[in-house]
Parts: sequence; structure tokens; C-alpha cells
Amino acid sequence: MLKELYERQSIRHFTNQKVEEEKIEKLLRAAMNAPTARNRQDWRFLVIRNKEALNTMQELQPYTGMMKEAACAILVMSDTKETDSVEYSYVDCAAAIENILIEGVHLGLGTCWCAVGPKQERIDNFRRYYHLEDTLLPVGVIAVGYPAETKEKVDRYDPQKVTYFD
Repeated sequence: MLKELYERQSIRHFTNQKVEEEKIEKLLRAAMNAPTARNRQDWRFLVIRNKEALNTMQELQPYTGMMKEAACAILVMSDTKETDSVEYSYVDCAAAIENILIEGVHLGLGTCWCAVGPKQERIDNFRRYYHLEDTLLPVGVIAVGYPAETKEKVDRYDPQKVTYFD
């Protein structure tokens, strides 16, 4: 199994080093290689590098304080014109988000995923602040940067959470 899966941690403290364009592109390429229901590829991405937007994001979603230290953020959205089920939008975007998180570890970056949807107030806040079309559904936002913290690795495998149907 990929070591990146085991090394992934939610990083909330970052250095002030900028993330290179080629690394941002690699994150987005990883995201766009995620599977989607019925291969709709409905995800869309907004890379946020504007420092004022990062500093005030906590007003849009209260658990995004780490954005103040992040070099950038990636807002992951679904274009609801491209899917016949909003429920699939969340699954499709979650798969893209996970790919970003894993690729981030591979590139030596730290990331932290914060949910936007399904909370309607947060969805509306992001749509309003970023002037998004009504068909763009903000699902999650990811802080991205070079980590300024290390965390102890935790094995989260719990056999009590597994059932077999033979």
C-alpha cells in the first residue's frame, strides 16, 4: 500500500513558503484522476492564493482558521449542470479531495480538508464571496502549504468496525 496513505495527516500550521505552480498543477491532476459517478467529471476547482481571502475564510466557514497560515487553498465544487444527482456530487468531490490530500503528502506538502456543504449557510457564504454561479456547489476547501508541524502517526485500523458477509 502507498506509504502516503499512512502518512497523511491534517496539517493546520504552515511555513510562509509559497507552493510552486507545478505542485498545484500536480494536485489538480491528481484530483481530476479521481473516479466519478457515471464518469460525469462534475468537479470544478478554484485555487485561492489571495491572502485577504485566506485570512477572512473563517467568516465563511468557522473551522478554517488554518487558512490564515496556508500558502493557498483549493475550493472543490461540483458543477450541478453536469450531474443528474446532487448526492453524487458530494461523493465525486470527496474522491477528488482525497486524491489531493494523498498527492500533497507525496509532494511534501501539508493539507487540511474542511467541509463546506452540505451546510446551506456555508454554501451560500462561499457562493456569495467568490461570486460563484448557482450551479456550482462548494463541497469542501483544502488548506495547502508546507507543513510547520509534525504529528505522531496513528494506526486507525479498528477490526471492531468491520463485518463480513460470506
